[in-house]
Amino acid sequence: MSLRARLVAAFAVLLLVALATLGVVAARSTRAVLLAQADEVLQGIELRLAQRSGARIGAGPPNGNVVSRGLAYVVVDGDGAVVDALPSGFVDDPDPLPDITDIEALTDAGDRIVTVPAVDGSLQYRAVVIPTADGGFQVGAVPIDNIDAAIDRLVAWLAAAGAAVALVGAATTWWLVREGLRPVDVMVDTATAIAAGDLTRRIPDRDQSSELGRLGTAFNDMVAQLEGALGHERAAQERLNQFVADASHELRTPLATLQGYAELYRKGALEDPDELAKAMGRIRKESGRMQRLVDDLFLLARLDRGQPLQVSGVDVASVVRDAIADGHAIEPGRPVTYDGPRSVVVPGDEQRLAQVMANLLANTRAHTPAGTPVAISATEGDGLVQIDVVDQGPGIPDGDLDRLFDRFHRADPSRARTTGGSGLGLAIVAAIVEAHHGAVNAANEPGQGARFTISLPGPAPSH
Repeated sequence: MSLRARLVAAFAVLLLVALATLGVVAARSTRAVLLAQADEVLQGIELRLAQRSGARIGAGPPNGNVVSRGLAYVVVDGDGAVVDALPSGFVDDPDPLPDITDIEALTDAGDRIVTVPAVDGSLQYRAVVIPTADGGFQVGAVPIDNIDAAIDRLVAWLAAAGAAVALVGAATTWWLVREGLRPVDVMVDTATAIAAGDLTRRIPDRDQSSELGRLGTAFNDMVAQLEGALGHERAAQERLNQFVADASHELRTPLATLQGYAELYRKGALEDPDELAKAMGRIRKESGRMQRLVDDLFLLARLDRGQPLQVSGVDVASVVRDAIADGHAIEPGRPVTYDGPRSVVVPGDEQRLAQVMANLLANTRAHTPAGTPVAISATEGDGLVQIDVVDQGPGIPDGDLDRLFDRFHRADPSRARTTGGSGLGLAIVAAIVEAHHGAVNAANEPGQGARFTISLPGPAPSH
């Protein structure tokens, strides 16, 4: 059964119970009032019967001022014989007399006015009993069948009215519940659509002062977060798939080279010492390439897992100077200059920060013509240390700026002067800087070439 049907049924049952209870109380109260009115009549008759209790038995009923045809009258002598009686009702259609067989037993319980049936059981009487001087008693009785009929009519009317009220109440409740739960129906439809994959569906905005309005807003916020999380998950999965594909591609070439030379050796094609030495040189070069690629992948995996760095106070100015010296050893003809403080200390991992500078200088050597100047500067301010590496090469193509730090991404080949890079150098730079809670970005410097900017948190102020 639906929630709407349960609510309507529950309200209808409660309404019927309330109406039934009200009907029972009303019927009982009305009957009590009518019986009390009959008892008041009997109390007046009781006084008159007591006043004539010494009258001759069989003298007949009291005068018309006392007894009317709305009252039955019975006189019983001391031997229990009925000596006088007058039925209620019409002359030509009298009511049956009250059954006085057990009336003395009823009055022995202390009640002066009791309810007794007619002799044929067709109606009920309210009767008052007055003892007489000779040991008998007189009975005055008022028929109460009209009271029972009135109560029956009242009960029937209450039942009809209660049924009508219950029907109208159930219909009204159904309409109110339908209107009240309409937002829930919208939520169900929206949730069903979302479960089917349509994460763009939202619940229309409603009054935030209502519970359903606040629930709708919370539901929309939850779906928005779910949509964002799934989007991030899909993007991460795509990056992972691309990463695996790129890594497989990078490893395939040196593996193919090693396999080729191994096959040549197996077939005896490398018997000449010069050819064998050349093959061994190529094997060493490709195995070294594989080793560097594996080392880079291992480093990225460690950084992705958030493994802690060996943090200490690092003089980045000294790290820059060492990287410049290493660059001069690799390419003596390229002028690389440093402009900045003699000493700039930041909390960090010296080995990893040195790798950052080495990769940035290697990137300039790979993507700028030989002899292209490179200027490195360092500044301090606002709790940050900023390092800029600016070359005077052709710059970065606009299509590569957004993906420059992606793993295995290579810039436009027209910028490359050499080949053989894995496309992980700048990705490692970004990962190391992020592990230091810093930031790195790339841009084209107007009138010059590419600019790489690194921002690192400076040392905490001393107190």
